[in-house]
Amino acid sequence: MESLGIVGVSVHSQNLNLLEQLTIAPEERVAGLAALKHAADLSELVYLATCNRVEFIFTTADTAHITDVRNRILDFFFRDNREVPFSPDDFSTRSGLEAVRHIFTVASALDSMVIGEAQILGQMKEAFAFASDNGLAGDKLSRIFQQAFKVAKKVRTDTDLGKKSVSMISLVTSLVGEVIQVEGSVPVALVGVGEMSNKLAKFLVDRHETDLLFVNRTVEKAEKLASQFGGKAMALETFLAEPPVVRIIASATASAEPIFTAESSRRLAGKNPRLLFIDLAIPRDVSLQKDVENGIDIYNISDLKQIADQNRRQRFRDVDKASEIVADAVISYHKGKIEEELRPVFTLAYDESKDFADRGLARLFETRLGHLNSEDRAIITYWVDKLVSYSSFLPARAMAERIASQIGHDARAEETPADVVHQHHWTALRKGA
Repeated sequence: MESLGIVGVSVHSQNLNLLEQLTIAPEERVAGLAALKHAADLSELVYLATCNRVEFIFTTADTAHITDVRNRILDFFFRDNREVPFSPDDFSTRSGLEAVRHIFTVASALDSMVIGEAQILGQMKEAFAFASDNGLAGDKLSRIFQQAFKVAKKVRTDTDLGKKSVSMISLVTSLVGEVIQVEGSVPVALVGVGEMSNKLAKFLVDRHETDLLFVNRTVEKAEKLASQFGGKAMALETFLAEPPVVRIIASATASAEPIFTAESSRRLAGKNPRLLFIDLAIPRDVSLQKDVENGIDIYNISDLKQIADQNRRQRFRDVDKASEIVADAVISYHKGKIEEELRPVFTLAYDESKDFADRGLARLFETRLGHLNSEDRAIITYWVDKLVSYSSFLPARAMAERIASQIGHDARAEETPADVVHQHHWTALRKGA
């Protein structure tokens, strides 16, 4: 029997070095994930990598414990003896129904840095589509992910989380907006040409008269954005060697190495007495330390997480409702799985009952009901078949519902997604966030 499991690392562990190590560059994912799937002996695999989490969602026919699978994944990534300190507490491991609950919770944006943000659902859909298109995911994960997408849709429809969400891009634009509100129009450099740069450029164009500079290793790609949003384009090499006047640098590239180092920052500081770096990359693009006294302010993913934690307090009511939706969906999913496993047992009873009913009807149609026409006989046969089917599988459905409901009740009693959100919130309050 195939077992479901998840091994993950998130920004909550505060080990960004480990998160970076487990991030596979987009151009390497097809070959890299196929090799990992083989090395870790996985049947199916979906790789979810965002700015604040890396998760390996898998099924395996192996009977090994989830920690053994975690260790095989680590062996794959650290086969070159790369020195990155970590501890078991840096990882989250989930299996079975707990893994299903986590997938539903993540898709519903209840485990995001910013509760209710819309980006994670799109990222999960992209991760699943990538896995499916490249032969990494099969029927089992497909069923779970499709159900997760339905749960997420219901959460957004039945609660105000989606309507009032504050996404990662909103956190970034808030930081930029605060500077512009105080200082007026300032030059902003957007490094990288990915989704985050596009969204930030749109925000700045829609709300502020700001001088935009698009920076990329391939200047032609930067020129396309400059043409689309209005602004200038510059090659990254030129930007670092001959820094222009900028006030804010928002960087979100897929570079394996830091772009902004101590040396490049000295050149930038020579032209710009005050700099705000917003580092949205994993691995990090900025290897500097915050130095407010010398005019260098830096926000990375961990810093944005702390800001996001403050937003959780306003979302308790909707989080509770959304968590109930997730919990009900987990019970429904588990009920379906139990029915699926019980069905072969009750199929035998159905087959015998159906045969008995067919023989009985045949005798009746030859004797006492011989006067009925073919249409009346068809109607009676139809309803007898329905009754036999319903009564044969009713015990399976009742047993499945009872077992799933009890497990769901026990899980609610232990901890719900809302409890986790509330716990993060109060932890943030105690730390003075």
